[in-house]
Amino acid sequence: MSYTVQIQWEWQNSKAVPLAFICEPKLRPREGEDFIDLPHLRYNSDKPEDSALCLYDPDTGEWKNTMLIADTTVPWVSEWLHHYEIWHLDGTWHGANAPGPISIREMMALELDETDDART
Repeated sequence: MSYTVQIQWEWQNSKAVPLAFICEPKLRPREGEDFIDLPHLRYNSDKPEDSALCLYDPDTGEWKNTMLIADTTVPWVSEWLHHYEIWHLDGTWHGANAPGPISIREMMALELDETDDART
């Protein structure tokens, strides 16, 4: 499968991180699911199909603004797309995960559980 990817980075902003977007073909959820079920997205609730990819755990220092996009972000996008294709086949994200939930739906379920636990 071929993809058109756009990487945006405000390189003059030392706190900015590169953001990767899939332009063509657009990201899509699995049959019967929604965009909140797609793993590892920087979810855009206004326009979910334009969500950026979550490529690394920002708390681990994997990205530094001295790194080259070609050496980091581009290979990470390729790896993300590899796992995305497999996820479409079997529904399991086989890539490495940052701690915590891998989709917005999982995050919402955890928050709901925490709210329920706080009430009891």
